[in-house]
Amino acid sequence: MMGKHMLKNIRVAIVAVLACGLIGVASSGSAAAADDGFESIFDGKTLKNWNGNPKFWSVKDGAITGQTTKANPTRGNTFIIWKGADLGDFELKLQYKIVGGNSGIQYRSFKLPGKNDGWRIGGYQADFEAGNTYSGIVYGEAFRGILCNRGLKTELVRTGGKFQVKTIKRLGDSKAIQAKIKKEDWNDYHITAKGFHLVHRINGVVTADCTDNDAKQRRATGLLALQLHAGPPMTVQFRKIRVKRLGKKVSARQLSLPDLPQVSFSDLPSPNEVADRVAEETGGVATEAVRAFLGLPGDVRDAVVSTPEKRKLPPTSEGGKLIRKVRSTRARGLRFLATPLRSAIVAAEEAVETAKKKDRVDRGRP
Repeated sequence: MMGKHMLKNIRVAIVAVLACGLIGVASSGSAAAADDGFESIFDGKTLKNWNGNPKFWSVKDGAITGQTTKANPTRGNTFIIWKGADLGDFELKLQYKIVGGNSGIQYRSFKLPGKNDGWRIGGYQADFEAGNTYSGIVYGEAFRGILCNRGLKTELVRTGGKFQVKTIKRLGDSKAIQAKIKKEDWNDYHITAKGFHLVHRINGVVTADCTDNDAKQRRATGLLALQLHAGPPMTVQFRKIRVKRLGKKVSARQLSLPDLPQVSFSDLPSPNEVADRVAEETGGVATEAVRAFLGLPGDVRDAVVSTPEKRKLPPTSEGGKLIRKVRSTRARGLRFLATPLRSAIVAAEEAVETAKKKDRVDRGRP
C-alpha cells in the first residue's frame, strides 16, 4: 500500500520538475526578446523619485542638472539621491556632461551622520571631472579615499588592521583613456557592481577594476546618488539613467508560460512523517535511505515556495549523513531549476493583491 502512495508522489514530482524546466526554456527566449533587463529611473522631465537641494538641482534640456554659481555656491559637496530601493548587485548606464569642477556617481552609499541638510553622502563613487586625471576612477567619498586609480586593477585589503590598496596590474594608459573622454560633451558611463567586484567604463573603455576584500568596511548594498562638488562654479548633467539589478527575479510579463497541469501537494504526506514511521522499525542508514527515496515531493514543494520549510531531522549514522548530503544537493538543484516558476507565482500573487486593492478603492473602501 505504501508503495502505491510513493509512486503517486514521484509521478507528481516529475510533473513539477518538467514544468520548471519548460518555464526556464520559455522564459530565456522571451525575456531576451523583450528587453535587455535595464529600467529607466529618470523620466527626462521631472525629478520624480529624486531628492536633492532645489537650490542646485533641476531638469534642463531633458537632463538632471546640478549647478553652482558665484552667487549660489554649495558649502560642501551636495548630492541628489534616488529614492528607489537600495542597490546591491547591479549595472548602471547613463550619460553625463560636465562644465568645470568635479562630480561623480555614488553607489552602495550612505547618508553621512551628524547634523547636516540630509544631502550629504559617503560610499563608492564613480568619479569624473572637467580636468584630465580622475574621470573613471573608483573613489571612496568619506570612505577610504582613492580605491582604484585610472587604468589600474586593484584589490582592497586589510592587513594587521591597516587598510591597503594593492595594485594587481595595469589595464591601460591613463592619458590614452583620457583621450577617449569628450570635454564639455556627453559621455557614456557604465558601472558594474557584482559581489565586491566593481568595474567602471567610460565610452566603452574599462577605466578601473576594483575588488573590495576589506571585510571591515566594504559595502554590499546602499544608495544611488549624483554629486555636485563644492568649489568654483560648475554645471553637471545626467540623462538616460538606466539600471539593471543583477539576479532580479523575472517578472510575469517577461514570461511566456505554457499551459501547465495543476499540481497540488496538499494531499501528500510529509516525507519526514513517513520516514519517522519507518524509524519505529528500522534506524540509521535504513531510515535515511527511506528519507532520500521519499524526499523528492517535499524537495519539489520547497523549490516552488518563497520560503522553504526548515526541518530538524533526528540524529543519524555516518552512512545516513552521506545520503542526507546527496539529498541536500539535489534539493538545491531543484530550487535553481524552479526559479522562473517561483517568480511567476510571486508575480501572480502581486497581481491578484493589486486587483483586490483597486476593487476596494473603486467600492470606496479603505
